[in-house]
Amino acid sequence: MKKLSSSLWMAGLLTLLSACATKPAITYLNPGQDKAREMSDQLMAQQRLSNQEKAKTIDHHRVWYAGFGLHSGSKAFLGDVQLAKQRLEEINPELISYSFNNDPHQDKLDAPFAHLGSLDQTARDIASQAREGDVVTILLSSHGYTDLVAVEIGNKPTAPIWTRYLKTALAPLEKFPTVLIISSCYSGSLISQLKAPNRIIVTASAQDKVSYGCQPLANNTFFVDALFGSKLDSGQNLMQVFEHTKELVTEREKKAKFDPSSPQIFVGEKMQAYAQQPLKSWLQ
Repeated sequence: MKKLSSSLWMAGLLTLLSACATKPAITYLNPGQDKAREMSDQLMAQQRLSNQEKAKTIDHHRVWYAGFGLHSGSKAFLGDVQLAKQRLEEINPELISYSFNNDPHQDKLDAPFAHLGSLDQTARDIASQAREGDVVTILLSSHGYTDLVAVEIGNKPTAPIWTRYLKTALAPLEKFPTVLIISSCYSGSLISQLKAPNRIIVTASAQDKVSYGCQPLANNTFFVDALFGSKLDSGQNLMQVFEHTKELVTEREKKAKFDPSSPQIFVGEKMQAYAQQPLKSWLQ
């Protein structure tokens, strides 16, 4: 009986393994599918229309935000987009915001896909409506390497965003005060090609350093959690906020025994005055 029971157990295990092997792989929505692309385009159009209407109702200077969670391999990238939006809305409830992410979905999208095309279109949309005195904040969160930000949609790798393409996509915003935040490994390598007089660039790491917090189930990357987390003080100026962010990141890295990521900042010549003012004075 014992020998028979073992045989039956083994047969059952083999049947189970066989069923798992033949089970079709999960297919997530991606821009290569007509239905998914249409859903993404519709969501993007809804955001654009809503933001256009909201912008018309604000008669003073406006603050624009566009967040892009560019990689489906971790929910931290979506979390970064959401956390930055939440904190900016707390400073300015009239924030005009766009959100894009590649968090994997099987049936229905809850946000447009994040990729070079959506970034390019959004920059042009904002530039066509922005007026003197408006401020723009762009957040990119993903994996990265030297001179690029990685893109993965529905767990399917796609073409990365190279620095030269990012520079072209952001060009329509060059005459507007813009804060560009990039949370990815080696993100400091993008600064040299992206710097401009009207731009502040803040990166999670130096050009030859990795950054942390992008494991699959993380809520946020280390850098964005430190920058926009509960300890953000909008009464401080940007340079103070950045130094405090570095301190928090360094403390967390030391505790985990990680090599330093060395976050970086660039302040264009026309943004010096902004960088020395309390955040709330130019974000409200």
